[in-house]
Amino acid sequence: MSELTRIIEACSSPDAYEHPVSDVEVHQTHISVVFLAGSSAYKVKKPVELGFLDFTTLALRRHYCHEEVRLNRRLAPDVYLGVVPIVETPDGLGVRERFDEPAAGREAVEGQAEEGEAEEGKAVEYAVKMRRLPDDARLLAWVLEGALRDYHVAVLGRRLARFHAEAHSGPEVSRWGRFETVAGNARENLDQSRAHIGTTLSATVHGRMTEALERELRRLRPLIEGRAESDVPRDTHGDLHLEHVYLFPEQEPPGDLVIIDCIEFNERFRFADPVADMAFLAMDLGFRGRRDLAEVFADAYFDAAEDVEGQGLLRFYTAYRAAVRGKVEGMAAEGPEVPEKSRRAAVRSARAHWLLALSELEPPERRPGLVLVGGLPGTGKSTLADALAIRLGLTVLSSDRTRKGLAGLDPTTSGAADFGEGIYTPEWNERTYAALVEETKQRLFDGERVIVDASFREDARRRTLLDLAAEHGVPGVFLLCDAPPEIVHAHIAGRRGGASDADWAIYEAAAERWEAPSEDTRSQLGVVSTHQTVAWSVEQALAHLAELGLVG
Repeated sequence: MSELTRIIEACSSPDAYEHPVSDVEVHQTHISVVFLAGSSAYKVKKPVELGFLDFTTLALRRHYCHEEVRLNRRLAPDVYLGVVPIVETPDGLGVRERFDEPAAGREAVEGQAEEGEAEEGKAVEYAVKMRRLPDDARLLAWVLEGALRDYHVAVLGRRLARFHAEAHSGPEVSRWGRFETVAGNARENLDQSRAHIGTTLSATVHGRMTEALERELRRLRPLIEGRAESDVPRDTHGDLHLEHVYLFPEQEPPGDLVIIDCIEFNERFRFADPVADMAFLAMDLGFRGRRDLAEVFADAYFDAAEDVEGQGLLRFYTAYRAAVRGKVEGMAAEGPEVPEKSRRAAVRSARAHWLLALSELEPPERRPGLVLVGGLPGTGKSTLADALAIRLGLTVLSSDRTRKGLAGLDPTTSGAADFGEGIYTPEWNERTYAALVEETKQRLFDGERVIVDASFREDARRRTLLDLAAEHGVPGVFLLCDAPPEIVHAHIAGRRGGASDADWAIYEAAAERWEAPSEDTRSQLGVVSTHQTVAWSVEQALAHLAELGLVG
């Protein structure tokens, strides 16, 4: 049993603590383990070396525990209580409530003896002790519950601008904001994620990210270097995402906003342009489907900071932050001690963040996205889908062609049958949509722009694919083709060839069983009138796609 495994096992028990604890929750990242024990939280650093951090010795872990407390007290003074030892006891390992004092000078990283014979009372590890905060106060919880409002994020933007204005600055900080360091940090994300190709990002996405990144770096070099020359960089937070911000609106400022868990282990990541810091929150709001709140937050921040030129860096740093999350989640998925459920979640999150990063760096006409084109038979779904594919370079996945492929039929071969019969039974429908979902997953993983052409009669079918878009961090929309019955009748009567087998009887049967979009689906719905010219239908669709950033 490794020492880390022994510590996790011991500190997962209520018996490890000197105060009454009924149960212990354990949460892991790629670099730490957090034990939620009663009203307190204890954070232990894993003995890892990842290039950008080194926690391989006990002395280093102790030092960075103290740095974590010192730095986080800037934005959460009442949360970070101190550093406590984990010691050998006659009954095994235990957490002691006496606060450790920070070591000085070389002793901070070299002076403490390392692992050896177990000795009673000896510190075998150190933990940051924090006041436990309620999960429902996290900004992420507010977002997921739909409770976060414009004024909440506007206050956050102004507060963060003030924090940056007051933060430490000067030449020793600005050197980390120079172009070569910024470019090196961005390239490092891609270099360190090569091992994850095929798991959390595809080779295609990695290649496109590399190309787009270098293009943006060339464009922004004068601005990045100029801001460093002017000492714009600050000692920032460095890891400013929704799970690290807590909102307590019933408290008086500054207690109404608490921000925890800054980067303590590497000044290269914390000493940065303030836009690199605030971009993390903007990215995370967008990742959670709230680009509207991200815009309000950014506007409030730049207005309070009086930083007009900094707005030109926001998209680049948003992509950078998404790539950081993609890399970190990929690393988290590799830990042998990480439970399988957590591993799968980390892989999903990493994939979505990489696609978001790509979307931020590429022009609208190349950004990954998912467009569902649906409606009753004869309303022009396939015509619209094919026209959009030609206009925008999207890949069309057709339910008609997929269904016939599964049945071993040529797309133009008739498979006509009564409604719900032949290759149109519920079982065949299930097989067809399942195949569409699987191919969509793969194409989104490769960063493609996908159209799924199907009737989408049932709302559950729409939601499955729209949720798939959200899971992959790309925009998703359901374009509903709508035409009067008399127009549809004429259209169906005039069909010649094609993959569709629907006739007027099928249209009537489908219309009787059509499910109206749910409230969730309506938020991603775009109605396209298809009873006039194809060009008019395309223009309507383009307006909806422009709102998603998929059209320039």
